[in-house]
Formats: sequence, structure tokens, C-alpha cells
Amino acid sequence: MKNNIKKIGFFVFMTIIMFFASASYADFLTVDQYLKKVEENNSTFKEINFQIEAVSKKFRETDRAYSASLDSNLNYANDKTRTYSSAISGFADQKTEALDFNVSVNKQFKTGTLFSAGYGTSHTAVNYILPEYTVSDMAPFLALEQSLLKNLNGDLTKISTAKLKAASKALIYLQTYKKQQLILNAQKTYWAFSYAKTVNEFRKMSLERSKKILDWNTARYNKDLAEKNDVLQSKALYKGRELALKQSEYDMSEACRNFNELINISSDCTDYQVESLNNLEQYFKDISELKRNGGKRADVLAALSNAESYKFAAEEQAKSTGADLKLNGRFAFNGANSSFSAAASEMSKLRYPSWALGLSYSVPLDFSLRKTVNEGFEAEIRSAEKQAEATDLAELNDWLQLNTNWKNSLAKYEISKEINKIQQERNIEEQKLLKRGRSTTSDMIKSEDDLDDAVLTQYQMSMDLIFILSESRTLYDTQTITLE
Repeated sequence: MKNNIKKIGFFVFMTIIMFFASASYADFLTVDQYLKKVEENNSTFKEINFQIEAVSKKFRETDRAYSASLDSNLNYANDKTRTYSSAISGFADQKTEALDFNVSVNKQFKTGTLFSAGYGTSHTAVNYILPEYTVSDMAPFLALEQSLLKNLNGDLTKISTAKLKAASKALIYLQTYKKQQLILNAQKTYWAFSYAKTVNEFRKMSLERSKKILDWNTARYNKDLAEKNDVLQSKALYKGRELALKQSEYDMSEACRNFNELINISSDCTDYQVESLNNLEQYFKDISELKRNGGKRADVLAALSNAESYKFAAEEQAKSTGADLKLNGRFAFNGANSSFSAAASEMSKLRYPSWALGLSYSVPLDFSLRKTVNEGFEAEIRSAEKQAEATDLAELNDWLQLNTNWKNSLAKYEISKEINKIQQERNIEEQKLLKRGRSTTSDMIKSEDDLDDAVLTQYQMSMDLIFILSESRTLYDTQTITLE
């Protein structure tokens, strides 16, 4: 009996030895190594990363607002008709053929200025009463257009970009939140597997202890030193421990299946070895209070970005549907003659410049409709702001509750350690009393049950702590992202 108690006292040491010995024939995974395997193999994790990549890269579409473009067009026209001529006092045939080609490079600057540099040429042949004549002309040109209301200083373009940026960030934050929850689930799954393995090993030792109690009482009963009731109680204890071991095997199989599923393996057993639950205290030792590093929960950041997106959407709508005044300018050097070469020669002399300036103004007249639409956008903004406020408040309260749970669980863990130590000492004393005939089998069995409960309670308290710590570090420290 004394040897049995020593096994309990050195259970932590034996478990550690078992894990190190198993490393010789199985791969050992720390929790961080397991998380890396989840990232590399889990289909949901990959899908989330692809979603984040898609949003990040599609946002670059906004860069096209300032990208240069090459535009060109080629047109041919053939016009045959009859028209009245006063020279012959009658109708005459007319034929006109025209071929024109234009090419230009266009770019918008951040000031909202649209700039074009291009070249245009045409060839026209006319046959009408007089002998056929041809005209070839060409002209390189520069053109500018500047909005003085909607897009002055590029405001409308910048607002549209900011709206898309905020909406993209909201989507990325939501995907990040899903990824963080998956990581948290992977951490819990890892430690749940470790818990199941540790409990299973403990149940085996517990069954062995109960077997020795049964053998001891049976031997004493055969020598007429114990009552049959002592044997029956011992048998009940043994069968109860056998049932508990069977349940722990089922729990371990289920935990293993969950462990494998996250790394894309379909099996209820694994060759991987994991960290012992008995080493868990190193992760939360000396942490009296949970700390944050200035980040927020990702769902809060998503709600804030969403509200920001609605604000920019309202500004964009107000500007895009409002009045606008545009200034246009064009300058060109022209050359015209009967052939392209002659026209080019004329153009190169720079004697025939042309320029033009213009103003255009537009204003919508549906004032009542615009007012209604603007009110709708304002309501949407207020709704998004209230949602962000509610999400932020919920996150703050969840953090306070998490810290409360941490302190409460930490205190219960320390108490469970003391209870475990007391129950081990009590079990040793109970066996001494039983050998001297100053205790009963019932008292011994009660001591065994209490010791088992104390060990398992300490395990459960350590699991509560690692789950809380993992949640605080995984979900509550998301930093703001930038999209450029």
C-alpha cells in the first residue's frame, strides 16, 4: 500500500519521464508547433488567409484612379449623297471620304486634374462639282480638365478611395477575428488532448491502486481477518475505477480525433506526443492579472471601420450628385495640306497654334429627392456608430469578466493544489491506520475517492487557466492595420 501512495506522490515525475521516453518513437509537438501545423494544413485557415489576401489585393484597384492610360481610335466615313448646288441650279452628286486617327496618354493627378497628351490626324477627300480635292491635317495636343467643385484637389477621388479602404479593412478585421477564433480553438484542442491523455494515465494508476486494495482485502478475508463487506466494497471501488478508465479511453479517442481534424487528418489516434498537463503551470505562473498591449478585439475594429466606411459613402454621395464647375483647356500645333508629308512640314514650323478654354456647370434639380437620400445616408451612419458603440462596450465588459474569471480561477487553482497535497497526506495516514486496525475499508475507499477528486480538480483548474490566458492573448490584442 505504501508503494501505491508513492506512485501518486511521484505522478508528475513519472508522466514527464513517459513523455520524454515516447519522443524516441513519436513526434513531439509543443503547442506552438501544433499551431504552425494547423496554419499549414487546416483548410478553413487557408480559406481565411485567401480571403484576406483577396481583399488586400483587390483594394489596389483604387490605384487605377491615378494610373496612366493609353486611348486611341480610328474612324472611317464614306458619305454619298445628292445636294442642291446654286452653281448649276440643280442637284449634283457629292462624295466625301474621311479617315481619322487619334491617340493620347491620359492621367489623373491627386489634385483632381485630368491631363492628356496626344496626337490626332485625318485625311479627307471631297468630290463635289469642282474637281476632287483632299485635305490632310495633323495636330499634337495637350489638354487639361479641372473640377472646381466636386473633385477640387482630388477630394471626390480621395473620398471614394477612403470609403473602399475602410470597407476593406472591416472585411479583413472580420476574417482576422475568424482566424483568431480558429487559433484559440486549436489551442484549446491541443490542451484538451493533453488533458485526456493525462487523465487516462491517471485512471490506469487509479485502477492499479484499487486492484491492490481489493487483493489486500481478499487475502485478509481468506485468512478470516476481514469481513466480506470489506471485499465487496473493494470490488465496487475496482469496478468503478474500471468504468472510469473506459470513459477516459473514449474521451481520449474523441480528443485525439479533434486534434487530428484541425491538422487535416482523419483518425481517432495519433503518433504525436504533446506537452504534459503537469507542465501547464509554467505558462501562467506569476501572472496575477491579465494585461493588454494596446490592441482591441478584431470585431470591434471591424465595426469601427464599417462606421467609417458609411461616413465616407455619405460624403461621396453628396459630392458626386452635387453641382460641379469644370474648367477645360486645350492647346495644339496644327498642320494641314493636301498630303501627310506636306501637313507634317507645316506643323513642324509651329506657325499655326490653336488653343481653347471653356467652363461647364451642372447642377441637379431634384432637391427634395437629394434631401431624402442624404437623410438615409445619415441614418445609416448613426446605425453603424451605435453598432460600433455596442460592440466596443461588449468587448470591454468581456475583458473585465475575463480578468475576473482569471483571478477567480487562479485562486481556486491554488486551493486545489493545497487540497491535493492534503489528500495525499491523508491517504498515507489512512493506510497507516488501516494496517494498525484503527481505520476501516470504507474510510480507506473514501480517502481514495477524495484523492482522485483532488487530482482531477487540480487538472481542471489548470485547464480553466490556460483557456482564459489563451483567449486573452489571442483575441484581445489585435493591432490596427494599414492598407496602402
